[in-house]
Amino acid sequence: MSMNKIIIVSLAGSVFISTAVFAGHHDRNDYRSKKVNRYQDYAKVVSVEPVYKTVRIDRPERECWDEERTVEHQHGGSNNKTAGGIVGGILGGVAGHQMGKGRGRTAATIVGTLLGNKIGRDMSDNNPGYTESHANNQTRCRTVNNFREEERLTGYRVSYRYQGREYDTFMSRRPGKRVRVRVNVVVDE
Repeated sequence: MSMNKIIIVSLAGSVFISTAVFAGHHDRNDYRSKKVNRYQDYAKVVSVEPVYKTVRIDRPERECWDEERTVEHQHGGSNNKTAGGIVGGILGGVAGHQMGKGRGRTAATIVGTLLGNKIGRDMSDNNPGYTESHANNQTRCRTVNNFREEERLTGYRVSYRYQGREYDTFMSRRPGKRVRVRVNVVVDE
């Protein structure tokens, strides 16, 4: 690299660095001047009023109770006339078919089927069996939503006096006899 190139790169770098330093120096002075005009002091608390908010609370609760249930059991017999008629018809048809001969066999089968059906249905009606019933306790439950309203403290409305003037603010904690305030002095042009 030639000497001229080194001198040009060095000059360009110097200009860049001096510009950055000057810009940073200017900002730093503005920041410091603002910070110097800011301070903390204390103000006297004049009044404190708690602030409440009404909230609705849902508390699901489980309610249970015993319920008596009657259970019935059928023993013996048949409540189905159709089944008795079908079985009787088949048995009657078989018996009629065996008794008849020639052309009379068909007629005997039909008559046997009809008579067997009638007998099977009648037997179902006459043999009801018996029904046994007993009481059974069963626990039933359900969830019930119980709502209630409750007052909750959300903070405090605070009035305070600073240099003869009264101010209001909201605070999350209850203050003591005085509160710390931040004061910022700015030139009014």
